[in-house]
Amino acid sequence: MTLLQDFVLETSSNPGVGDFILNGPPLNRISFAQAFPGGGQVFYYADDGSQAEWGIGTLTAGAPAKIARSEIYGNTLGTTEALRFTGGVEVYNEVPARFVPYFDKDGGFSVAGQITAISLIIRDQALVPDVTDWSGQQAVPAHQADARYLRKYGDANGAAPDLLTIYLGSGQLGVYAGGAWHTYQPSGDYATNARVNDVANSATNASSAASSASANADTRILRAGDTSQNQTINGYLTVQYGGGKFSFQPDGNAVAYDGSGNAFFSVSTSAINWNGHGFVFTDDLPLPKTDKIVRMIVRGVASQSRVTFSSGFSDTPQVMAQNASASDANCKAVNADAGGFTLWINGGGTTDITVFAIGPK
Repeated sequence: MTLLQDFVLETSSNPGVGDFILNGPPLNRISFAQAFPGGGQVFYYADDGSQAEWGIGTLTAGAPAKIARSEIYGNTLGTTEALRFTGGVEVYNEVPARFVPYFDKDGGFSVAGQITAISLIIRDQALVPDVTDWSGQQAVPAHQADARYLRKYGDANGAAPDLLTIYLGSGQLGVYAGGAWHTYQPSGDYATNARVNDVANSATNASSAASSASANADTRILRAGDTSQNQTINGYLTVQYGGGKFSFQPDGNAVAYDGSGNAFFSVSTSAINWNGHGFVFTDDLPLPKTDKIVRMIVRGVASQSRVTFSSGFSDTPQVMAQNASASDANCKAVNADAGGFTLWINGGGTTDITVFAIGPK
């Protein structure tokens, strides 16, 4: 916002084309710093008695205060360039003509200059006379606009305009008359209240029938994960996929068939079969599922030498080392750990051994 105040005038000495360094006000005048805050935008005129310049400046408060030439709107040379002042200059706060609204000799209200956007703010009310020429550029008062122009669809306070013709091309036109809204359909057919009521009743009946059908179907249609209806399926459920199918059999088995009708996969509570191959459960295994067995044959092992497991364990396993050669060597595994053991042969020597190790994976 550009600032304006009464009786603001100061002098400046030899400013050249730069900022106006302010000397202070003469008697009975006030300074810019007294009238405006530092950093404010102020209107200014600068006049040395033979030439003048006007525009908007930025005030810097201080000792001394100064005004920077932010925007120059004109000067006595007919340009918008900064004038070079070489002597004493009076700098005062005044509005350039381009910002002053006025009434011309014909009573028209105008703003001078080349301002492209004007905001007119009325603090109370602006009273506009009735329109006398609807083909001209007269302002329309509220009571005439209220009776002439179409209101928003659905506004119960809307009045039906007289002699109104609207061409939509497509879409829907609503007219308020007789205390109710009436609708013209896009095809041009007029929707009377009786017809609208018929359609509404038909829609209500259709909705009721659909709800009843939905309720009946709800007890007959299997829904994923829904056991709230205690639903039962007679026979068995089959899911088709391509040329094959997957069936949940009455005996509790689930069987998958290929495109030729051959069963290739089945699941029951006791077995799983895939293309003739059976599977065992972890409960059927001789070991806990956390353990494993390593069996290996190692040849030419010398007594007191280290033997490494072909597959290591996470902790020390149980180990058995047995002579596998034709000799009658007596041997055993000692000092076992997760990675291997030491072979001890009674009487020393070398032999082939078979190793069994059982322990944690």
